[in-house]
Amino acid sequence: MRRKRREHYNAYTPRDELRDLGRQIETLEGELVEREAELVDLRVEWSAFRLEYDIQVGRLIEQAGEIEARIARCRQRIDEVRHWGPGGLPRNRRGETYVPVREQYRRAWEVPEGPEPSPFVSRVGPATETHLKTLYRQLSRRFHPDLTQNPAERAWRTERMVAVNAAYTARDLSELEALAAGSDRVPVGGGGTVEQRLAALRQKRQQMQRRLREVEREIRDLNNSQMMEISLRAKLARRQGRDLLRELAIEVKKELVRRQTELDFLIAQLRELGISEE
Repeated sequence: MRRKRREHYNAYTPRDELRDLGRQIETLEGELVEREAELVDLRVEWSAFRLEYDIQVGRLIEQAGEIEARIARCRQRIDEVRHWGPGGLPRNRRGETYVPVREQYRRAWEVPEGPEPSPFVSRVGPATETHLKTLYRQLSRRFHPDLTQNPAERAWRTERMVAVNAAYTARDLSELEALAAGSDRVPVGGGGTVEQRLAALRQKRQQMQRRLREVEREIRDLNNSQMMEISLRAKLARRQGRDLLRELAIEVKKELVRRQTELDFLIAQLRELGISEE
């Protein structure tokens, strides 16, 4: 009889599971807030460096690409004249030049990739940056959508978090403070039977674990991106007293000079053949 009572006393009850789930969810909340703050910081850092890279190096690379395209066109025109004569490629009855099947396919299906936008990122001082991060974490704990199962409250929290993320990304301290000064919606009570509450908490834990994996994957992808790799190299060079972006710009400028010389030579050849670049 005593053994049965002891086994009953030591049994893991639904209320024990409710308590454990609550603790697990509280831990997940903290991890999720920290990781999402880290993700936002990475996005800001990536955007800021991308803007700097585009200004110093990216535009020069675009110029080099344009010159390279002109060189390719000139070479093609010279090859056409040498192969087909001054008239160039043969034409059909409508006066259209013959285009190889592979080129037709490329023109029909290849979608050119445009340059990624480089959003403006304001720079703030270290003290303001620390205050921004602290405020962002506090607001994330207040408004994160995964902290509720109620659809209406979840939608309201999502709107709040969108505003919080936008203000933090823009480093808008006044907007974050305004959001922090706003009132919270009255939380929805955790009613229902024990089994219903257990099911809701299990679902909430699953959602938060899934979101945490998504955030960690995006952090990993950003850290492994080519632009972030260049950013790390630039930081290391700065510690050594070097300016990596300036060095890259100098190299691209040298290549521009070489390519421009080659282009001028090809254009001169075209003129000797009596044909234009286009």
